[in-house]
Amino acid sequence: MEPPNSLMSDIMDDMEPSLLSFIREHVRSFPRWDLLRFLYQNQSTSDTVENLARYVGRRVERIETELILMTKEGLLCRDEQGSDAVYSLTQDPETLALIGQLVSASQERTFRMKLVYHILRAGGNE
Repeated sequence: MEPPNSLMSDIMDDMEPSLLSFIREHVRSFPRWDLLRFLYQNQSTSDTVENLARYVGRRVERIETELILMTKEGLLCRDEQGSDAVYSLTQDPETLALIGQLVSASQERTFRMKLVYHILRAGGNE
């Protein structure tokens, strides 16, 4: 791992500060990124672990862990429907705005490279 003040870090950290902070704090793995992107693009979705895992093409066990953590962090909401827990994207306007900014920025190739860099640095390359 390179020192924090390396040229690579400087280049990869060149983004809006609140977005960089959000990425470092909340987008620590590719499954998290997949879930945030999917739920933002389908904001009316409220679904089970199994279905969300299928939608994003990930293992149920991995998605379940991320859903629980993301709920604790305020990114998602959890509700009970019968014997099933269902998850949906938070309705907090500030958080939604940051997620929207992230999804929008990720349409650009250079930004996606920066996002991948930060996920890999966080150790979330599963």
